[in-house]
Amino acid sequence: MGAGLRETPLRPIEEGLGARFEEFNGWYTPLLYSSISSEALAVRSAAGAFDVSHMGRLFLNSEELGRAAPLFTNNVESTKLGKMKYSYLLDEKGTIIDDVVGYGLKEGVMLVVNASAFEKDVAWMRSHGVNPVDVTEGTAMIAVQGPSSPSIARELGYELGDWFTFTPLAGWESPRSGGIVSRSGYTGEDGFELIGDANLVSSVFRRVIEMGAKPAGLGARDVLRLEAGYTLSGVDTVGITPLDLGGSHFVKWEREFIGKGPLEEKRKEGEKLPAGFLSSGGIPRRGYACEEAFVSSGTFSPTLKKGIGLLMPSRAGITLEPNADITLYEDGDPAKKALKGRIVSLPFVPHRYPHRTL
Repeated sequence: MGAGLRETPLRPIEEGLGARFEEFNGWYTPLLYSSISSEALAVRSAAGAFDVSHMGRLFLNSEELGRAAPLFTNNVESTKLGKMKYSYLLDEKGTIIDDVVGYGLKEGVMLVVNASAFEKDVAWMRSHGVNPVDVTEGTAMIAVQGPSSPSIARELGYELGDWFTFTPLAGWESPRSGGIVSRSGYTGEDGFELIGDANLVSSVFRRVIEMGAKPAGLGARDVLRLEAGYTLSGVDTVGITPLDLGGSHFVKWEREFIGKGPLEEKRKEGEKLPAGFLSSGGIPRRGYACEEAFVSSGTFSPTLKKGIGLLMPSRAGITLEPNADITLYEDGDPAKKALKGRIVSLPFVPHRYPHRTL
């Protein structure tokens, strides 16, 4: 293991399951157990279990929430008990620092943030007089995803509510005591996520594997999120605003937030709407581009058995029409390798979770 890398509490279990580890944003995390493709297909057909303990967990009490409100594009500070809310953190220019999810608790709100932006998020909050409590240490987080996941939840005795809601388990007192089960995920499938005491989460992770969920690594998680048309913080969101990736529905224009002025100016140009690139042969990687669009991330889709990429318009006013043929070039240079394909609507693979307006 590399010097200074953090380990999740589930590492001993994962080693026993034959995980292959890699560094990911300062963490020692499972890349895969068997193969990325087989793990992704297991999630699409039945269920897979992911260790996502590398995600940061920050707690804001009621007093801190009042000071934190201008940091969010959405009304995170007013998230009701048992509800979840997605939001962006923006800098003064309206550029994305991170996307976060708030969990409404009696005592305040717990934020789940991306590992790639954790240090930046904390520094940004503190620079604005907000002091979050880091509850990542001593807690863990797993995601069980796939069409069989609701039945696994029932067998565990968990009652799943609507999408993007959660239920505290018996014994819940704080983020470090007990656990909460949410109906949520990052794969486009139905599923649940458990956050809580490391011993509790480790025990549940063992049980869901025994129940038939396939252990899955971050390689499969990245494939699945791209098939679902989701962006990856720190990759697809670098140097852009919510309006550059079709994220305006998570911006509450009636509220005041940092970066609002520049974002309103950009709004006048129109919102860019991403699309999918379905390759005719070969895998599109970040940097493949043409005059109208560029790939922000790409991979091989085990579900579609084709190369896919998230296609971003190069400027406002460009509409990426579905079913249109398109040729992309490595580094956007027509003298370099060409990749032919067609534009498709997102998601690549239809979502199968119980939808509701977030």
